[in-house]
Amino acid sequence: MKKAVTVIVLLALLLVSGLSQVTQAQDEKPFEGQKVVVVTQEGRSIGGPVEDYAPEWEEMTGGEVELQQFAWGDLFEKTVTALETGSGAYDVLIFPASWSGDYMAPGYLEPIPEELRTSVDWDDVIPLYRDLIVSWGGTVYALPYDGDSHMLFYRKDLVDNPDYAADFEGQYGYPLAEPKTWAQYRDIAEFFNLKEVDTAGVTAPIYGAMEAQKRNTQAFYVYFSRAAGFGKVPGNPCFFFSCDDMTPQVNNPGWVRALETYVDITQFGPPEMVNWDVADTRIYFPSGMSVLNIDWGDVGPISIDENASVVKGLVGFAPLPGAEEYWDYEAGEWVQPESGVNEAPFIAFGGWVIGVAADSDAKEAALDFAAFMARPELVKVLAVTGGTGINPARFSQLEDIGPWIDAGFDEESAADYLDAILTTINHPNAVLDLRITGTAEYQQTLDVEITRAIAGEISPQEALDNAAAAWNEISDRLGRESQLEQYRNSVGWTAE
Repeated sequence: MKKAVTVIVLLALLLVSGLSQVTQAQDEKPFEGQKVVVVTQEGRSIGGPVEDYAPEWEEMTGGEVELQQFAWGDLFEKTVTALETGSGAYDVLIFPASWSGDYMAPGYLEPIPEELRTSVDWDDVIPLYRDLIVSWGGTVYALPYDGDSHMLFYRKDLVDNPDYAADFEGQYGYPLAEPKTWAQYRDIAEFFNLKEVDTAGVTAPIYGAMEAQKRNTQAFYVYFSRAAGFGKVPGNPCFFFSCDDMTPQVNNPGWVRALETYVDITQFGPPEMVNWDVADTRIYFPSGMSVLNIDWGDVGPISIDENASVVKGLVGFAPLPGAEEYWDYEAGEWVQPESGVNEAPFIAFGGWVIGVAADSDAKEAALDFAAFMARPELVKVLAVTGGTGINPARFSQLEDIGPWIDAGFDEESAADYLDAILTTINHPNAVLDLRITGTAEYQQTLDVEITRAIAGEISPQEALDNAAAAWNEISDRLGRESQLEQYRNSVGWTAE
């Protein structure tokens, strides 16, 4: 349930903006009798705002919105099949930017007119999301809705607590503090695992870490975040594949070590963690069940929602840990950075974006509704509201701390949260998510192998060797040269 303050803020914003900058006057009802079918993932995250605000658009325009939702594991196949067959089943698609190669490259989406981009204050969108995420081949095919990257959440009341400092330093030989490396992250998880701690006045055992690990969800992104530190070569934007010949890097020593650590951390989490996706961890981390958590920025607003969290004001926010050494696949060796840490934040997912199907029979209405949902006044409210799935993608969402404090953050927490996001998206060694034709298939084949490694069925090396072989088969089937060109363009690689 939304906080009263959020409702008041939204109403004020809507009054100031004259209800909408992207629809005509209310009494004109420009889309009377037209239905707009919107499709996205199931659950309140991402789809919830459509349910909540579509009635407002319907009242203003006379149009009707029908929301269809599918489980994450089915969403890609359902939507891409409809687009490939020209069924016209969906008018508006809210989808991961990483699937752009399958949606935008074949021309399945309608280009976004310049006047519509202007109506949603295009210059306010952070360049990462404005110039790369929503475009293909220089044409804009979607509107930014959500800005995504992974970050670290930790119980600062425990990690910064002097009561634990001496014991930790005695055991590990360095001070207890926010983890800067994955090795430190593991040490903290091990130290606190099953320790009796106080949470909201209740003393109970706590788990060390909580990371989504369930197959056929979005858990593989957590693995990617670990692989970034061990496998991202500074100055080389090509992470998933070599930009020389599209050789998969998924089974190089850096990626293997990352999977070893992902499997290893399981012992410091709840036994059920292997069957949890991010929706589960977003329930249990705010309930005080673990010290550490890796996720998108959604956990920030959830952590201060008193209806969902017992750790309000107790959570620290930071960029992802890095690695003490990384694998340079071109040199074929491990490298220790001079700074001591290879920081490599992961721009996981890239964000949910809103596109309109080129075969839509209600194209004008669909474009109008897309802009209605992507307008800055609304996404600013959604970003500070827990459970919406919307994270900052605009300067205005990150530069004004006021709405975050109004939503329930204390000033220190709000500043730390926004700083962690800005540090991540501005980092020179940040890893861009895979965004080429076949992305979903590459991800799915890897997901299967990761799950086998977590279950102990095969070793991390065997799992990733299997994934590399599958990735080579996919690239060859789709056309290795065209895949290579797409990948080079997606990361901004140019031959020297």
